[in-house]
Amino acid sequence: MKSFAMTPKNDSMSDVDTASLLALSSEFFSIVDIITLPDGANYSYQEFLNVLLHAATSSTDSLESASNDLKSKVPNTRIPSADTIFNYIKSNSIEYILSSFRKINNEIFRMMKLKNNVHDIAIDFHDVEYYGCRDTLCIRGIKPKNGTSWGYSFCTLDVIGNSKLTLDVIDINGLSKDYSILMESLFERIEKMGVKVGTVYMDREFFNRKVISKMEKYKVDFVIAAKSNKRIKEMLERHRKENGDTSTVFEYKFQGEEQTFNIVAVWDKEKEYSIFATNKKVSSIDTFVKQIPEEYRKRWNIETGYRVKKDFKIRTCSKSPVARTLFFVVQCIMYNILNVLKSVLDITAYQMKSVINQDIIKAVKEGVNSLSNITVRSFLECLTRYNKERRRALRARLRDL
Repeated sequence: MKSFAMTPKNDSMSDVDTASLLALSSEFFSIVDIITLPDGANYSYQEFLNVLLHAATSSTDSLESASNDLKSKVPNTRIPSADTIFNYIKSNSIEYILSSFRKINNEIFRMMKLKNNVHDIAIDFHDVEYYGCRDTLCIRGIKPKNGTSWGYSFCTLDVIGNSKLTLDVIDINGLSKDYSILMESLFERIEKMGVKVGTVYMDREFFNRKVISKMEKYKVDFVIAAKSNKRIKEMLERHRKENGDTSTVFEYKFQGEEQTFNIVAVWDKEKEYSIFATNKKVSSIDTFVKQIPEEYRKRWNIETGYRVKKDFKIRTCSKSPVARTLFFVVQCIMYNILNVLKSVLDITAYQMKSVINQDIIKAVKEGVNSLSNITVRSFLECLTRYNKERRRALRARLRDL
């Protein structure tokens, strides 16, 4: 890539050297068009994408400012206005956007050769703050954040560990959080994608009988940050009277339920218990009270992922649930593209954004048909071969020392 200095340069890498990150990103967004343009649209899908990606990857982080910025930098060219793009977006449905996102992820998952491997996953609720009228369609109460307790909510499922991807998004705006339906929907799609699940990590909001019942149904290990309740407090008080301020593990079940699981209560420096629920088998209490909190730290991968996704946030005052869903999905796709690139390159979100923006300006100046000379698959395969050869050469040099 001409604008990405970290790309290796040699004769065998000439295709990669001329690759465009805009072209590579556009290919992902075009596996299935993330929106469909209305009949008789005056602009092409790529012209729409140029503005959308410019908003997601530059300091002009809204459609209005992105469109105006491109018009000022490349005057007398075809740049759709923000109003035109919003009209294109609103002609779609939330269901279509999320369905397209899942199909794109199917291809990414296959491309990264992640099938047939066991992956730990994290399930979480993600809230997007809203500052307008609380009576707006699909706005719901959220945890107070940044001066508001209203917003849009999505349930996300992420692969965590060495490979990081947001595999699924479920729009729960305006709906009750029916955990049975959520779990069934997520695990049905996981199975269709061929994801082999290791351990599922969830926060306190998922500590309820419906979630744990579904985990047992699908026969997967889970670690959940548990909420204390009257019964758990009583059990911990008895433990403290008999054993002092020490960590412990005990069997537990919800009232009226038959299935049991383990509560891991870890006494910490704040002189209180951190509590986890898990169906993993106890080897020894001493081992377990160290193992489970350490495992749960893996879930922080999803928190790190949220911070990275915010680097691609498109800001808007639009009340359209379709537009807001699209903008959140764009964040997730860009995060996934970044992690695809990270599988073969040492690259940051900032570097990726910078390169895409250079490519957008170049594409708008020269015409969108100037995009692309190498497919994503070829790009990844070429760099994988290069990295493998580089590692082989390094090992050979070390043997000669």
